[in-house]
Amino acid sequence: MSPEEKLYSPSEWSKRYRPEELMSRFFIFAVNVTKKARNTTKCLLDVPYGPTERSKYDIYGTDLPNDAPMFIYIHGGYWQELSKDFAGFAVPVLVANKIKVVSIGYDLCPNVKIQNIISQIKVAIETILSSALDSGCRCVWICGHSAGAHLAAALLHDTKWIECMTERGYFQLIKGLLLAGGIYNLGPLTNTSYNEALKLSEDDIRELSFSILDTKGYNPIKNLKVIATVGECDSPIFINETREYAQKVVSFVDDVEYILLRDNIDHFDIVENLLDPEFVLTRLILKYMNV
Repeated sequence: MSPEEKLYSPSEWSKRYRPEELMSRFFIFAVNVTKKARNTTKCLLDVPYGPTERSKYDIYGTDLPNDAPMFIYIHGGYWQELSKDFAGFAVPVLVANKIKVVSIGYDLCPNVKIQNIISQIKVAIETILSSALDSGCRCVWICGHSAGAHLAAALLHDTKWIECMTERGYFQLIKGLLLAGGIYNLGPLTNTSYNEALKLSEDDIRELSFSILDTKGYNPIKNLKVIATVGECDSPIFINETREYAQKVVSFVDDVEYILLRDNIDHFDIVENLLDPEFVLTRLILKYMNV
C-alpha cells in the first residue's frame, strides 16, 4: 500500500483492530444494529424519493408526535459502498428521546457520478422537509458520516438550492449539520484505488472539493449550526481536512464548531457510539435538538 493510499484509508489508523478485522466488525455491527432498530422501532421502510432502486429512505419513530424533531442520516462508504441498511446507529437513543430518524439511500459510483448522488440527496432532503413542514416538525438536523459528510456539506455550497428551499419555507427547518469524519478535498483521491470507481476528472475535483472552493460570493447563512468533527484515531488527512473545512465554513455560516474527539475515537466508532446516550456527539445532538 502506498503512503497516499494509507492516508486515505481510515481503517489503517484505528487502535482497536487490524484494518481487515475493523472493517468486518463494522459491517457486521452496522447490519445488526439496523436490523434490531427495524424490529424494535415503529418504522416505515423504503419510502421512494426517486426512480431508482436505491433512491429510498427509511423513517424511524413513525409513532412519535407529528411535531417531533427529525434527525436525517447520510451514510458513508466513499460514494461507492454501503447503504441505508448499515445506518441505524442513531435510532435507539434518538427515538427513545422522541426524535424521528430518517436514513437516506442513494446510488453508488461507478454506476453514477458524485454529482448525481448530490442531486439525489437534494431531492431526498427536499421531499423529507416538505413532509416535515406539513406535519409541523419543530426542527431538523442533518448528519453525514465520511463521504456522507461530504454529501451533507454539498447542501451548503448550492446557493440557488438554498434560496429555493428558503422561499418554500423548508430551509428554515434545518437547524444544524453534523459532519463526522468527512473528506472535503477530492484531488488527492486520483492517486488512490478509490478513484477506480469515482473516475474523478479535473473539473469534478474543482467542483466537488468544498474545502478549497471560493466562497466569497456566498450569502451568509444564519440560524444554522455546523459541527465538523473527527476522531483523533482517524487518518491525519481526515483530521486536517475536517479542521480546514470548518475554517472555510466560518466564512459564510455564523455558528461553526470544530471538535476533535479524544479517547482513541476512530473513523468508525464515531458513529457506532451514537448508540451510547453519554457519548459526546449523542449528547450534543440531544442538546441542540432541545431534548
